[in-house]
Amino acid sequence: MSEETRNEYGIKVEMFISDPKYVGTISEEEATKLDATLFSFNYGSDALGYNLTLHWAINVQEATIVLARYTYDGIASGIAVNHMLSLICANKNMNEVEKITYTSLERFLRDNPKIDALPESERYTITFAIDAAKLAVKKYIKLALTHEEKTLACTDTAMSIASVTAAIALHNIDSLESLANYTKAGSSDSSCKETLEALLEAQKKAVAAEQEAEDALTEVPFKDLSPEHKVIAVEIAIDNTVRDFLVMDGGDIDILNVKEDGDFYVVYISYLGACSSCSSSGTGTLYAIQNALQDKLDPNIQVVPI
Repeated sequence: MSEETRNEYGIKVEMFISDPKYVGTISEEEATKLDATLFSFNYGSDALGYNLTLHWAINVQEATIVLARYTYDGIASGIAVNHMLSLICANKNMNEVEKITYTSLERFLRDNPKIDALPESERYTITFAIDAAKLAVKKYIKLALTHEEKTLACTDTAMSIASVTAAIALHNIDSLESLANYTKAGSSDSSCKETLEALLEAQKKAVAAEQEAEDALTEVPFKDLSPEHKVIAVEIAIDNTVRDFLVMDGGDIDILNVKEDGDFYVVYISYLGACSSCSSSGTGTLYAIQNALQDKLDPNIQVVPI
């Protein structure tokens, strides 16, 4: 990463470690007072050195977490990470929890926007927390896991092959050392080295293919692209301009469609996460997105949130 890193914890992380407010279970009495039911999900194990249980009091009618706590055994930074995860999960429904990202959680832990919250070797605590939350949601809504989601990548990680693959893509990981920092996979289990190398090679090929497609799109005027390629071009432009700022604030956007309307190209978007309830989503944020697309792709682009 190009951003400056440090070996010690920052003020936020140290504060959450020394005064963890969300550690513990939720009693039946507490849940009853909140008109909620109890739900828990275990992730990891003592043998892995990371054993996390998420405890949620859930309003069944709205599928919303009204109280979130956790019990945990592992390295100190995991306390801060799961403290922040519990804070973020409160008052969110299952769909919103499932969309919490590594980037948004990590940004909330930073003191300085340009300095990573955790040392490289401990970034897996964030990956694990996000993975646990996503799996907990799937368990709660009774969504069946695929074979790759049920199969652990290595014996030294709590992450499945599907989750490790997603982490490789998210962080554009290109080495076993970096992969171990983000997932612990292969950190002590050498028997899975071949599997991990295959996943890394697949990612390299995917990145090369994406770059080739992006280069091809930039050579064709936006107006001459097919409808499908217009959507891809918009996604690429968003990735290269405003997406990081949206994610930093806990939000994102989904590109739904691009349609022609006379001389204009209407880009239909859906706000995600914090963007969906942000007061500026219909003004400042919308104009920033539209201006970025007009500058990168075509001056006749209009953005419409739905």
